[in-house]
Amino acid sequence: MNKFIQNLFQTVYPFYPLWAWITVSFLHFPIEKIFIFVLLPVLIYIIWVIRVRIPVYLIFFIFFTLYHICSTFYFGLLPKNTTTFFFIVSDPNVLACTLFLIIENTNFDKVFLSKMNRHILWIVTLSLIVSLIQSKNPLFFYNRNLDEELNYLGDNRNASIYSWISLNSGGVTFPFLIAILLNFYSTGSRFFPLVVVSGIVVSFLTKARFVMISTIIAFLQLLMIRSISLKKKIYIIGFFTVGIFLIIGASQMVGYDINTTINERILEKGNDMRSAKARMVSYEVFMMKFPENPYFGVGPKTRDDVVDLLDGSAPIIHVGYLSYLYYYGFFGALLLFLALLCLLWDAWIIGRRNDFWGSFYGLVGFTLANFTFVYLNFSEMGIILAVIYMRYYKVNPVDLMDYEVSQSGKINYKIA
Repeated sequence: MNKFIQNLFQTVYPFYPLWAWITVSFLHFPIEKIFIFVLLPVLIYIIWVIRVRIPVYLIFFIFFTLYHICSTFYFGLLPKNTTTFFFIVSDPNVLACTLFLIIENTNFDKVFLSKMNRHILWIVTLSLIVSLIQSKNPLFFYNRNLDEELNYLGDNRNASIYSWISLNSGGVTFPFLIAILLNFYSTGSRFFPLVVVSGIVVSFLTKARFVMISTIIAFLQLLMIRSISLKKKIYIIGFFTVGIFLIIGASQMVGYDINTTINERILEKGNDMRSAKARMVSYEVFMMKFPENPYFGVGPKTRDDVVDLLDGSAPIIHVGYLSYLYYYGFFGALLLFLALLCLLWDAWIIGRRNDFWGSFYGLVGFTLANFTFVYLNFSEMGIILAVIYMRYYKVNPVDLMDYEVSQSGKINYKIA
């Protein structure tokens, strides 16, 4: 069963956006609703046959998921077009719990990790290619069925290959992919420039500040980790500086207007600071309405009185942590926040012991991003990959003096 699970994850991740495109386009069914039915028998087998391991972060997250489901039923928020069973198995928190339980009870080996590194590099390269095409043809490989959610096309945003999952998936997942790859393709690797260019171009073309910031945080690990010498860190800064100027020059040659993107999406010139004001209004509305139900919240839906107070600035309280405090109160939100903090702590320990910082810096970007938007979806591809890599290093701790990484991303262990 362990080998089957490894093959399953290796096949599905990180090709999840492509599988999502296939299921949506040809089966007309979201991939997560198919994948959960594949995973449930695996989870039942693990629970039945082996002694299940549940780390601290997952204990908190399971309790939060139970609270979320109970809150939905208690406040009568079950959608009318579904049944209780399908609502539960379709919930992203239930999917995340299932995935975490399976991952934390699977032993991933070196061959799996080497293949996964290559697969992530392929998908990042594909993200770059599709983003470049979408800069000229926004409808290329774009899931138009989701556009009504966030009006990405109206804002001239670029979702790359990830719109087939959700319109926020690229912003959450892509920085994780970059953060992971930077641990395996060093400055001397022939693939390092590809990873850097992909990170800069894809994040910039999203035209979303939180994606750019999350990707910058992923890159910051190159300057923060102790195993990289000062000389190399200076080289990295110079490489990034030259690379950015080259990308700007190339964009001008092909007619892409970088100044418009910077002025409209980053500096918000010409739109009266709409995005910043939406956050301020959200904060004011939260301070007004949260005291009405501070302990247990109002359930996972923004009530009409709050929508009216937001007055069109946003359909929800547009700060992730405030929104979840409003939904679940101190009690429910604390369970989720503790789960995230424990996951960050585990990622930090993995980084300290194994010099693998991809999961930690990816999670830091995700954590900070939710100060500016609302998407605490732990079943996202990037988070799942981060947990897979963390599990690998828990099972296979690395002696930092006894391994080297080849240019292809394969880990070569020295034999004494």
